Amino acid sequence: DLGCMMEHMGCKGTQVHADCNIRPWNGEGSCTRGGYACIACTEPGFQEPGHPFHQTPKIAGIPVGLPTDMPKAWFVALASLSKSATPKRVKNNATSDHLVVKPAVRKTRLK
Repeated sequence: DLGCMMEHMGCKGTQVHADCNIRPWNGEGSCTRGGYACIACTEPGFQEPGHPFHQTPKIAGIPVGLPTDMPKAWFVALASLSKSATPKRVKNNATSDHLVVKPAVRKTRLK
């Protein structure tokens, strides 16, 4: 199930103590700017064997490591609201490796 990197792909960007998005690596970018989940490479214990890169530990479907300023009740409410407001086309395409429902092509008057 794709979607929020923190919720599904193990992104640690809201919990690490790093300035990767303020002071980009090599002056170019960071994991999240490239569209990848933050793997907390600046945190102590990163080198430990078995470090789960692309897994989000959850209890009852709620990520264990939420941002410090987000109560769990808010997360549950916002996650359910955003999932219910997601258009069917986006929802179907997000869970597959190819387009399932193609976007509608609108005809314009321009020639």
